[in-house]
Amino acid sequence: MNSNELNSNVRLEDDLYNYVNGEWIAKAKIPADQSSTGGFIDLRNGVEKILLKDFKKMLTKPSKDELLNRAVTLFGKVLDEKSRLTGLNYLLDKVNYLDSIKDEANFATALYYLYSHNYPLPFNIGVTEDMKDATKYSLILAGPSTILPDTTMYNSPNAAPLLNVYKDMVLTILAKLGISNANELIDKTLQFDMKISKIVKSSEEWADYIKCYNPYDFNKVCELLTPAFANLVVSCYGKAPEKVIIFDPKFLDNYHELMADFSDYLAWAKVNLIVSNVSYLSEEYRNLAGTYARAISGAKKMSSVDKFAYRLVNQYYDEVIGVYYGKKYFGEEAKADVISIVKNLVESYKIRLQENTWLSKATIDKAITKLDKMEIKIGYPDKIADKYYSYVYSPNQSLLEIIDHLTSIVVSYSDAKLYQPVDRTLWVMSGNTVNACYNPSFNDITFPAAILQAPFYSINQSIEENYGGIGCVIGHEISHAFDNNGAQMDELGNINNWWTEADYKNFQTKTQAMIEQFDGLPLEGAKVNGKLSVSENIADNGGVTSSLASIERIKPNCDLKPFFINYARIWCTKARPEYTKLLLTVDVHGPAYYRANMQVRNFPEFYKAFNIKETDKMYLDPAKRIIIW
Repeated sequence: MNSNELNSNVRLEDDLYNYVNGEWIAKAKIPADQSSTGGFIDLRNGVEKILLKDFKKMLTKPSKDELLNRAVTLFGKVLDEKSRLTGLNYLLDKVNYLDSIKDEANFATALYYLYSHNYPLPFNIGVTEDMKDATKYSLILAGPSTILPDTTMYNSPNAAPLLNVYKDMVLTILAKLGISNANELIDKTLQFDMKISKIVKSSEEWADYIKCYNPYDFNKVCELLTPAFANLVVSCYGKAPEKVIIFDPKFLDNYHELMADFSDYLAWAKVNLIVSNVSYLSEEYRNLAGTYARAISGAKKMSSVDKFAYRLVNQYYDEVIGVYYGKKYFGEEAKADVISIVKNLVESYKIRLQENTWLSKATIDKAITKLDKMEIKIGYPDKIADKYYSYVYSPNQSLLEIIDHLTSIVVSYSDAKLYQPVDRTLWVMSGNTVNACYNPSFNDITFPAAILQAPFYSINQSIEENYGGIGCVIGHEISHAFDNNGAQMDELGNINNWWTEADYKNFQTKTQAMIEQFDGLPLEGAKVNGKLSVSENIADNGGVTSSLASIERIKPNCDLKPFFINYARIWCTKARPEYTKLLLTVDVHGPAYYRANMQVRNFPEFYKAFNIKETDKMYLDPAKRIIIW
């Protein structure tokens, strides 16, 4: 990606995004195995390419790091396609076990076995930080996923064609496996899936994650779900908790209706078990099993076996690989520089809060306390989490058996946390991840080593470019502490109302204005959902605001043109139409085009830097401009 190529056919005053990125977008070709290219994606590909090269070297010259060697050995196992097919009988035996379950009575007896052996269940359970007391873990329960990416898609014209692709894919796989009642299985699977789609949350509903916190008495859950749930929980966790956090109560209320025809569940479980595991058998099966995903994303072919191997290994050894990447490719000079940028952003945030005109002092003081307590994680962790030392497997087993075994270890490790204190030193992103995040339960921000490269950041870029890139990303993650969800959680990561009533009402008014600013914006024949993307749009808005304030503090009256140009550059993306429409439906992030073009129109610094006039298309009436933080 030539980041210095500007589009002379477009006026910046009319379209910043295409002025900065249009020339590159016109020439760029999306790789056949991808649904998009540019920005984040190109950096991810670059990191992956580096690590693939290193992994292949370590296949013949092992590392002195035992954990890394386990990852590399598994990588080699995936590449050995001949040995992968040895897992076929293992898969068929797992599938055939479901035939021994004739009714709900059998299901109740077998429930713990099914859970501990990674069978698809008609509900999902797990352990996560309690949103009312982030020092403790809680048991959570949610409904299963749907075949279509979002519940709202079941009423769209695209539903039938996509489900037909899924049906044809499943029938082809089942025929190849020699399963005779394939038509019955897929028909019942689709029936069960349709029932799921009517009782689980949409992406828009999931975006309001505070509403996931619905504590139910444990005995009440057993009554609504199944009495066998009590035995499952005691078997998994040693004893029953007093409460279970229900992520989607509508699912729990309708569970018995979902399970009215038990044979539908059994068919659905078989199909899901097969589709989610056949890729480990051979490249032919992997190609078949990826048919539906490619139809949704628009990708033309499956990824190479090398990429598949790396991505699969990274699912289990991500922190091990991330620490290796960080130590080898991330310099201490860059880390120190980024830490200084973060500290500058936090200080600017405090100053802006102290100068805030729509909040009372009581709320401002609470917000500053939250900033003071915010932890910063940059690059990669100093110590690899203990759980990775338990990820041991036998290389003599088939790939499918190894993956099944490792998955069980991961689940068991997570389950064991339920009655343990929360370890706030844990990282939620590995060092080789091209991304950043705010963890509301920990009140911390994480910037992995892999994102700390151009165009986001480089010690060779100007201060203006770095603040337009990583500065805005840092400000974005800080702002998540004060978005529509983060604003409902305190400095300790607990749901807690720290606002005065009047202040929170003002914030809600500004949140609604942000929803309306983005809602209905056109793209690829579809429209932006302002409610789905509001948290990320608030964070983008705060990211630009705080980064601008920060650069003004260290370099007053600087030329901000490079700042805004690099801000538009970091969102440069070229995507297939299918993928763009998918993201508009399920992604809480706004489209890249509007993350650049809509956000900058809110800031007077942008108008001044480029002399934007009322007659320019980038002009937005001052009454419609929004700056929250």
